[in-house]
Amino acid sequence: MRNRLDLRSMNKLINFYTKLNICEIINISFLCIIIPFLYTSYTLDPVLHPRFLAWSIFLLVSVIILISNRSPSLNDAIVIKKYHLLLVAFVVFSFISIIKAVNISEAIFDFLKNFCFLLSFLMFFNLFRKNDRFFEHVSVGMTISGLITGGIVFFMIMKSLITDYDLQKTYEIFGFMGHKNQLSLALFLFIPFSVKLVFTRSIVAKVLGLVTTILLFASIIILHTRSVVIGLTASLIFVFIISVVYLFKKKKFSLNPSILLLVVLIIGILFSVEWFTPYNFSSTFIDRFKTSFDIHSPNADIRIKIWGESLELFSGNVFLGTGGGNWKLTLPSVGITSLPSSSFSSTFFQRPHNDPIWILCENGLIGFFLFYGFIGFIFYSLLKTFFKPNELSRRNNVLLMLFVLTGYFVASLFTFPKERIFHQVLLSFFLAYSCYITTGTGKFNGALKIAGKPVFTVLTLTLLTVSVVFAGYRVQGEHYTKRALYYRDGKQWQQVIKEINKGYSPFYTVDQTAIPLKFYSGVAKYSLKDYSAAINDFIEAKEHSPYNVHVLNNLGSTYFNTKKYSEAIQSYKELLTYYPSFSEAAANLAVAYIQNGKLDEAIELLQHDTIGADRKNEIINYLKSIGVALSTG
Repeated sequence: MRNRLDLRSMNKLINFYTKLNICEIINISFLCIIIPFLYTSYTLDPVLHPRFLAWSIFLLVSVIILISNRSPSLNDAIVIKKYHLLLVAFVVFSFISIIKAVNISEAIFDFLKNFCFLLSFLMFFNLFRKNDRFFEHVSVGMTISGLITGGIVFFMIMKSLITDYDLQKTYEIFGFMGHKNQLSLALFLFIPFSVKLVFTRSIVAKVLGLVTTILLFASIIILHTRSVVIGLTASLIFVFIISVVYLFKKKKFSLNPSILLLVVLIIGILFSVEWFTPYNFSSTFIDRFKTSFDIHSPNADIRIKIWGESLELFSGNVFLGTGGGNWKLTLPSVGITSLPSSSFSSTFFQRPHNDPIWILCENGLIGFFLFYGFIGFIFYSLLKTFFKPNELSRRNNVLLMLFVLTGYFVASLFTFPKERIFHQVLLSFFLAYSCYITTGTGKFNGALKIAGKPVFTVLTLTLLTVSVVFAGYRVQGEHYTKRALYYRDGKQWQQVIKEINKGYSPFYTVDQTAIPLKFYSGVAKYSLKDYSAAINDFIEAKEHSPYNVHVLNNLGSTYFNTKKYSEAIQSYKELLTYYPSFSEAAANLAVAYIQNGKLDEAIELLQHDTIGADRKNEIINYLKSIGVALSTG
C-alpha cells in the first residue's frame, strides 16, 4: 500500500514538471540555479557583471525560442496591459536621459539593465498567464535555493560567531551576493517562495517550506542588517494591519493553521538563538536596531549628508536627471561641502544607499514618477483585490505580494537593490505576479499583443544582442582591471599599463568605485616618470569622470612636475571648487602659486584653515628660506 502511495506521489511530481514547455524550463533553471549562485573571482565585483551577462543571454535565448515557434498560442504569449506602458515609458525615458550623461557607457549600461528588467517583467507576466501554476513550479526550486543559501549563511554565522562574537565579522559573510546587506535582502526575497509551499497540500512541500522559512528568518535576524530588518518589520506590521482591517470589515475571523504553526516556529527559533548563543543576542540586536533611527550616529550622519547633496544635484537636473549610472560621477559637481575632508581620500561615492533618491537624481522627476507611478498602481491594485470578496487562495497570494514588495521598497530606502541583478530579477518576478493575480484569469481583452510583431522582434533582438556584447566587454574589463590592481600593489607599473590597455574599451571606462581606468595607467606612467604620457591618460580619465578628486589632484601634480605651473594651478583650483575642504589639494595649490611667482595668492591661501598644520608649517618654512615671511598678527 505504501509503495503504491509513493509511486503515485512520484507520478504526480513527474506530471507536475513534464507539462512545462521549454521556455518555462529555461526560466525556472535561470531563477533557481543560475541567478542565485553565479559567482566568480574573475571580476572585481564577483556577481554584478557576470550575472548581467547571464541575464542578457537568458533573455535572448528565451525570446528566440518564443518568436521561432509558429504556434498561434505562443505567438500571442507576449502581451502588454495598458498600465504596463508606465514601465515601458520609464525604460524609454532612461534611454533619452543618456544625453545628459557625462559618461555614456555607464548610462547605456543602466539603460540596458532597465530594458532587461522590462523584458523579464513581460516574460514572467505572460508565463503566469499561460500557466497559473508557474509560481508553484518556481517556488519548489527557489525554496531549495533559499534553503541552500540560508543553510550556508547560518553555518558560517554559527561557526564564526558562536564563540567569538563581533558584529564586524558579519560583514565577512556575503554568501553568493557579494555584499552582506544584499545577502540579507536576498534571504528576505526567498521567503515568499518558501511560504508559498507552506500553503500547499503536500506534506513534504509544507515541511520544506516551514524549515526554509524559519532558517531564512533566523539568518536575517542574526546578520543584523538594519535596512532589511526595518523592511521585514515594516512588511509584517503592514500585513498585520490590513489583515485586522479586513477581519473587522468582514466581521469574521479565521486563522490558517499553517500560518499559526509558522509564527510559533519562528518565535521558537529566535528564542533558541537567544538561548544557545553565548553572547547577549537580544540586547545586541536591539542596540543595532536603535542605531537605525539615530540620525546622529556617524554612519547615519554621512548618509543623510549624502542624501542632501544628492537632492542638490537633482535640483540642477530636475527633468532629465544626470543620466543612468552617473550619480557616482556627478555628485561632486555640486561641491561636497557637508562631508569631512578626511573622507575624500578613502571614500568613493558609489551609491547613495537610497534607491528613490538614486532614481530621482539619475532619471529626473519624469523617470521617478513613471517608475514609482507603476509601482504605486500595483500596490493600489493589490490592496483593492485584497479587500474584494474573493477566494482565500487569491487573497493569500495578494497578502504575500504585499508582504514582499513592502519589505523590498522600505529596505531600498537604506540600501541599493537597484544595482543588484538578483534583486532586480526577483522584483520583476514579484511585480509580474502581482499584476497577474490582480488582473484575473482571462481578462486580457485590453492588452496589446506584441509577440510576432516585426518591430518588437527586431528591436528586442537588437537590444539583447547589444546587451550581451556590452556585458561581455564589461566582464572582460573588470577582469583586467582586477589584474592591474594586483600588479599596482606590487608596483609592477609596466604590467599595470598592459592590463589596463587590455581592459579599457568604450563599453567599460570606470571601475566599480567610479575610478577611470585611465587613471590607473596614468599613475603607472607617472611612477615611471613618463609625465607627458601620464598627462594624456589623466586628461582622458577626466573626460570619463570630470569631478574625480584623485584624477584632478594627480593631473595637477603631473603638470607641476613638468613645470606647467599655470595648468597645475587651474587643475587644483577646479578640484577645490568641488572639494573645498580637501587639504592636500589646497597645499598643492599653495606650492604651485609659489613656483609660479604668485606669492600673494599663496600667502592668502595659507591664512585659511584648509591646509593641515604640518603641511602649512612645511610651506611656511620654505617661504622663509627664500626670504618671504608671513604676518603673525
